[in-house]
Amino acid sequence: MKKFLPLLLILIINIPSGFCSDNTVQTSQFPNYGILHYFVPSPNVKNTNTLLYDNDFFLPGKIVTHNKSIISLNGMRYNITEDAIECQINKQYCRISSPNKISEVEINDTHYVYKKYLQNGDSIQGYLQKIYTGQQNLYVKHFIKKSKNLDTKCDIKSMFFIEREGGLPQKVHSLRLELLKIYKSQTNSANLFMKNNNYKWNDSKALVQLVNYLEELAANNVASR
Repeated sequence: MKKFLPLLLILIINIPSGFCSDNTVQTSQFPNYGILHYFVPSPNVKNTNTLLYDNDFFLPGKIVTHNKSIISLNGMRYNITEDAIECQINKQYCRISSPNKISEVEINDTHYVYKKYLQNGDSIQGYLQKIYTGQQNLYVKHFIKKSKNLDTKCDIKSMFFIEREGGLPQKVHSLRLELLKIYKSQTNSANLFMKNNNYKWNDSKALVQLVNYLEELAANNVASR
């Protein structure tokens, strides 16, 4: 009996229990980096007023923190309804739980910042998509237009903001005038680009392409001199 008890103790120590979780495995699957929080995502249903994403699928992206750390992830998306960035790490899902610790989020070449902005005289904090960065910064804020009819498809609407030096981003009706002020010498090129591609001035994705196009034109003009 005395020999049996030490042997039994050794077996209990060395044999892993199926009722205990392996913290090492969990940590490797879900590194929270001090800014992420595990959650279970809800299914995205396009024809209801419950949940909408800027993009339904998880796309490659990265998080840049205020201390310049870069966290590259294979799966990220922006939850418009809840104003949250969702991530996929291995087979687990998480959200940015401390957005005040991040400098910028990039999802498939779309850039977001989390900051205060002015809307209808109120100071609000949330994610803004960057359109242009310079002496004055231009942003767009996506939101869901709610409908009382549950069978009606939800619409994603946009609000535009301009941020001047020393101030908070403020709502403007359109970024067209602001962009044409910035690119004064390229007004004709800007209008032609939008017309030829049948783009609308309230389409944030089109405005990002326009800015990239005008910046490329400017760079080519400088190089050709």
